Amino acid sequence: LVYAGYIGGDGDDAGHSIAIDASGNAYVTGWTTSTQATFPVLGALDPTFNGAIDAFVAKVNPSGTALSYCGYLGGDDEDEGLGIAVDTLGRAYVTGLTASTEATFPKLVGPGLSFKGAVDAFVARVKADGSGLDYAGYLGGTGDDQGRSIAVDGSNNAYVAGLTTSTEASFPMVGALGAMFKGGTDAFVAKVNSTGSAI
Repeated sequence: LVYAGYIGGDGDDAGHSIAIDASGNAYVTGWTTSTQATFPVLGALDPTFNGAIDAFVAKVNPSGTALSYCGYLGGDDEDEGLGIAVDTLGRAYVTGLTASTEATFPKLVGPGLSFKGAVDAFVARVKADGSGLDYAGYLGGTGDDQGRSIAVDGSNNAYVAGLTTSTEASFPMVGALGAMFKGGTDAFVAKVNSTGSAI
């Protein structure tokens, strides 16, 4: 091992996805039930536990000796980080699921600012220094929507893949790619523009 260590507190903590930048920094997302009393919060990226289960985002330095930042991403209900990517500027892109409404979820810019019901996918971009979010918003309809994986291109567009039980009546359809819900649970793919303002 080059390094190995814990990220967590006195609750349940799970890492779900990891990305590496060109300098060897590691970016981790997952979920936690640990409050700020024991979770290793560092920096200005929401240092306060919001309730139930929160997603978290952490950046580990190249030698694995310390965190560069670590904070929560979520509202007062269940929030889980399930996918993460990083661009050339060191900004982390996170997707996952949330049951938190717009009353407590840290929605900012978009791509969607309204919680549609049940569980929504979310997509967010963390500033390079971990001081806050560039954008954060919902992706979903009235069913169960989960963002499971995310990628970013050279123009800083984000690509999200996941699953949904929402029909085309409520899911934010754009374009002609698989425009009809087929039943049960469908996969989805979405491209979010570089500012996070639209799909």
